[in-house]
Amino acid sequence: MMEGRSENPRSSYSHSRRPRGQKLHSNATHQSKVSTFAQRGTSSSTTTSSASTSYFNNKQDAAQGSSNFGPLVGTCPYMCPERERIQREKLRDLAVFERLNGNPGKSSPALAVKKFCRTISAKYVQASDIRPLTVLEDTLNYLLSLLESKEHPFEVVHDFIFDRTRSIRQDITMQNIVSKKAIYMYEGMAEPLSLWFSHLSAPVLKSKEMCFARRILRSFRLGNYKDFFNTAAAQASYLQYCIMEPYINEVRALALSCINFGGYKLHPYPLFDLSKYLMLKESDLESLCNSCGLETYTDESGNKFLPTKQTTFSHPKGGFQNYSFLGLQQYER
Repeated sequence: MMEGRSENPRSSYSHSRRPRGQKLHSNATHQSKVSTFAQRGTSSSTTTSSASTSYFNNKQDAAQGSSNFGPLVGTCPYMCPERERIQREKLRDLAVFERLNGNPGKSSPALAVKKFCRTISAKYVQASDIRPLTVLEDTLNYLLSLLESKEHPFEVVHDFIFDRTRSIRQDITMQNIVSKKAIYMYEGMAEPLSLWFSHLSAPVLKSKEMCFARRILRSFRLGNYKDFFNTAAAQASYLQYCIMEPYINEVRALALSCINFGGYKLHPYPLFDLSKYLMLKESDLESLCNSCGLETYTDESGNKFLPTKQTTFSHPKGGFQNYSFLGLQQYER
């Protein structure tokens, strides 16, 4: 457990929690503070975990403890681990907020922020990939400061903050940090979107379009793929479908991940049933499974199944193929 001290839990984070409507500190102030990431050295703490369980079992294993391995304690001094930043520079996988002087292939420790990884195994995680609580606090403060950005639309700002705060929660969970300070950080992650909603008028909040958008967003954030597709098929307009289209296959991959890691090994999942939930043809689902590294098989009766507990799941490196959305064929281009 990292938090064994008796210090005031609000001491280094309370300044980022504010009454509703109060302005955040200026970007310049936060940028000055966050720039200290560039001068930080590597921490001396090197305790690591070599547990072979997946991230989905990591939380439970950490809570139960282990007689063979010590707890994972992060040592990364930056908002983004150096090897991830270098790799994303090579791939030109940098958000607009992370680009140094606007260069899509160049960043810095003061700009790059660790991305959320949907599937991660503690077997391959190093202490240098995980940020300790003090770095996570500074990272969250930096992300909140971006809410004042006027250079980009709110949707762009929100998408970036939403992904990077998920990564913060992931680092907290990987280290099994349980403290008041961690609770305060969880509470402040939900504030950006809530703050934006608070500025909307009641008629807008209660409108059909806003109710649809909030339900879809909630289903996406909770990983409720069944409600996501049912709501989309029943209510989505053409414009809403166009906005959702880039995320549809991502939710489908999330569903495959959940079923694969959470399923019972002796009970393979019928592709026919799953295809109805994910609103795509059975043949397309089989293709999607294969592109995600999952094998399928056909029984003697010609029924196709997805065996669970496969360790080869991964997101397609070349991106997803275009699959139809059953129930919204009239919107297909």
